Amino acid sequence: MEELQDAIEDAQYVNAISNVDDGPRPVLPWEIPTEEQLAEWRDAAAAKKQRRPGDPDPFGFDWTLEQALGFFLFSAYLKETCRDYVQINFVEEVLRFKEARGGARRDSVRRIVKNYLLPLADKAAGGAPATATPAGAEAAAAGGEAAKQSPEGEATGGEGGDTSAAPAPAAPAPQLPEKTEIDEYDLARPPPKEEVVTKEVTEASTDSTCSRCCVGLTGPILDEILEIATVPVDKSAAGTPAKTPAPGSASEPSSPSEAVNDTTAATNGPASAPSTIDPLVKRRVSETKIQRLPDNFFDKAEAVVLASIKAKYWDSFDGSEEHIKLMNFLWFQDRKVIEEDFFVMRVLGRGGFGLVNACKKGTSGKLYAMKVMNKKRIKIKKSETLILNERRALSKVDSPFIVNLKYCFNSKDDVFLVLDLMTGDDLSFHLLQRDRFPKKEAMYYAARIMLGLQALHDHNYVYRDLKPENCLLAEDGRVKLTDLGLATEVYPKLHGAAGTRGYWAPEMLRRDKRGKRMPYGLSVDWFSFGCCVAEFISGTNPYRSEMALNFGLERGKKKKEEAIDCATLEMEPVLDPKKFDEDAADLCRKLLDKDEKTRLGVKGCKDIMDHPWFKDLNWESIITDRKKPPYVPPKDVNAASQSEIGTFAEDKTFQETVLEDKDDDHYNDWDWTNPRAFAAEVIEFLIYERETGQPLLPMTGGGGCCCAIM
Repeated sequence: MEELQDAIEDAQYVNAISNVDDGPRPVLPWEIPTEEQLAEWRDAAAAKKQRRPGDPDPFGFDWTLEQALGFFLFSAYLKETCRDYVQINFVEEVLRFKEARGGARRDSVRRIVKNYLLPLADKAAGGAPATATPAGAEAAAAGGEAAKQSPEGEATGGEGGDTSAAPAPAAPAPQLPEKTEIDEYDLARPPPKEEVVTKEVTEASTDSTCSRCCVGLTGPILDEILEIATVPVDKSAAGTPAKTPAPGSASEPSSPSEAVNDTTAATNGPASAPSTIDPLVKRRVSETKIQRLPDNFFDKAEAVVLASIKAKYWDSFDGSEEHIKLMNFLWFQDRKVIEEDFFVMRVLGRGGFGLVNACKKGTSGKLYAMKVMNKKRIKIKKSETLILNERRALSKVDSPFIVNLKYCFNSKDDVFLVLDLMTGDDLSFHLLQRDRFPKKEAMYYAARIMLGLQALHDHNYVYRDLKPENCLLAEDGRVKLTDLGLATEVYPKLHGAAGTRGYWAPEMLRRDKRGKRMPYGLSVDWFSFGCCVAEFISGTNPYRSEMALNFGLERGKKKKEEAIDCATLEMEPVLDPKKFDEDAADLCRKLLDKDEKTRLGVKGCKDIMDHPWFKDLNWESIITDRKKPPYVPPKDVNAASQSEIGTFAEDKTFQETVLEDKDDDHYNDWDWTNPRAFAAEVIEFLIYERETGQPLLPMTGGGGCCCAIM
């Protein structure tokens, strides 16, 4: 019977992960609050959410837009109800620009300038500018069509006609940029910094006729952007003959659009006109300048456009269908999460205090891993501090390179952590299967692991447990760090070995003259990182090898553990030249430097990123999480059977342990919902409804309640 049950669970699990790309599959309806519940929640939320001076007013304009869900629904309101998309599309593109790096940032600038900040068309006949509002565009288009369809025989100003009766030429219809929709789950606009809200911005306004650009921006703010972002380009450097400028004329494009549209890099062609700077060099300088524009480059323009949007539409948003959805969803986000919100599919493994299960969130159908830890077992092992450390670290660090915490809650007997589901097994498993990784794959894993460590270090957390077993693959092959149980904030007297022997840094083992452990800091993680990189390249950790063991034994160490520690403290890594090229060996030696003050990475991961071993890696695509993984694991169970995983025996000690009120006090602040994760669930849900045009109903019946919050 156990084998049959395992087979059923395996089939359900494989089916769930195989259909994850088909969209959300909810099995529970979203609960809708009563008017009394909503009013009570709003009062409590208003009191809680304004934490510091300068925070946006709860439920106000800036407060709504700083949340991905609020921004998504307000944008949908403008596009679907108000039929006005251009200005909010501009704001969306500015937010994407802030996240872009390198070439993607350059392309983002060009797209924003070309689509939203350049004149839409040449001036209409008679000197009047073409309007760019949606209504203006429709009117202009209608006028042009009417002129074309004048009745045959009517005087049109041609030969023999009455020119005095000829209609004036219709203004050309301006070409508005196409409407775009939000497809990201995390697009949000942080409240503007004080330095952005200058007198220049507050006094600026948009031109309702949109005569200069389709978002209505005018004046010095627009001029400054165009001056910087539309650098003239010498056409001769782009492989086309250079025009001979008229005497006294400037050798530059006739309009900003000519400059911003010229994206062809020079490859060959006639020699350019004499110049003190080669035109190709000038082009490269301008492109580099655009790629390095600061995040706040469009902030003033964004603030002016948002002020225009707010004046036109914010008051009417309150009470709209989208606003009601937003309030209901946010109420649901703040309600207490309980075990019944999730449906367990199968056991994936076991930890020190309980089982790890694959589960599905009922309302969204999203798949997660649920780590269940029994309060009695935690008490028996006196591990409350360890558990709370993991919870705090997970809630502080939200990174695409770390298994992220989505929900945490507790019941009478257990505490729960709901995390990213990683279905591709760990790197230790794949090393055993494949001996070692190809360079391209090793480089990809090393880069992501490094950025995960840096994300922890940025919050002053040291990981202390880096090893291939703690590097998990997602279904698409992306690797993430997991198990932050040993992660801790760094403080001056932090000491003591933690993690796995052979990955420990030497300073974890050193003692002073009095025999006391010496303190250490973030740099211990870079030594462990060096061990992992060497293992990816060769298949063996230099300090968990036969050579390391023999090194310690030859120096009089009797036990295996002591021999490995001796090698960690004294042995230089031996790197086989058949497996390590010059750059790989140099990288590993610098990471495995026994002096933490000179170890590569002590100043941050930038020094590691600049090492020649990574020279062929596109860091922009790694940092922005757009790099396609070089290896995709098969969609399989990747977990032992229930019978192999086993259960926890409730022995005499467990039976005699009693939980008291003071034990539960440890978990007073345990419950938490990751607002980014919740927003991503809901936005994925709403995008599915938008694309299908139908409300998304639960897969199982019951009560006729619809999943969409109306």
